[in-house]
Amino acid sequence: MLVKDIGICVGRQEYSETSQIATIFTRGQGKIRGIAKGARRAKSKFGGGIELLSRGQVVFSPGHGRGLVTLTEWTAQENYLGLRRDLRQLYRAYYLAELVDLFTEEQDRHEQLYDFFCQGLSELSSGRGWEEFLVFQVRLLMEVGLSPQLSSCGRCGKGSGGRAAGHISFSEGGILCRGCAGGVSEKERISPAGLEILRKLSSHAARSPTNEPTYKQGEAGGAVLEDEKGRQAQKLLNYWVRSALNREPKTAYLLC
Repeated sequence: MLVKDIGICVGRQEYSETSQIATIFTRGQGKIRGIAKGARRAKSKFGGGIELLSRGQVVFSPGHGRGLVTLTEWTAQENYLGLRRDLRQLYRAYYLAELVDLFTEEQDRHEQLYDFFCQGLSELSSGRGWEEFLVFQVRLLMEVGLSPQLSSCGRCGKGSGGRAAGHISFSEGGILCRGCAGGVSEKERISPAGLEILRKLSSHAARSPTNEPTYKQGEAGGAVLEDEKGRQAQKLLNYWVRSALNREPKTAYLLC
């Protein structure tokens, strides 16, 4: 029985001189890893191979349980060519693809996350997307149940305003009030501005995906995210992702 779906290639590796293994994040079936035999032949059904970060229609034959499936067809629909004109945006897209691969399980469906991923890649390809890049990371953490608690202390549970929390701790599940921070060794300093922007990103991440940018021009926080607040938010997200995975994503060094 063949399955037809749409998906985005989030990983690929050469399998032989003519074949490849591709990891595709599909909308209806979740992440799949499949072997595309003969994919690298110019006249194959795969058009010379499945490109990383390309979106298209995939046809595959499921395996038994979880494991490699057999990819039988791939029809590219969107290659996000704008990413190839801006290395900074391309590297951000590589990073998001790696996070999707690392944080999702095979054949575990995440339809809304897929829609957010398409939206984020489109924004990055258009030359915008710094906000979408940050929001998608928060949304991904929400989707897999690993988002930080930002409204109250992760240790004592007391409510915390922006200036009351000075640290965030993965081991404690979120921000720490000043009274609890001293008893926790695994933590990262967080400024009031950093906490504020993480809360804004979380608020936007909770919305349904649309064709509109996450932040509109002139909206509070949106116009300055490329600068210091955005860098603070990314530093905190890097810490959270690294702690969740217990290692640094391979493409993290590309971010700037």
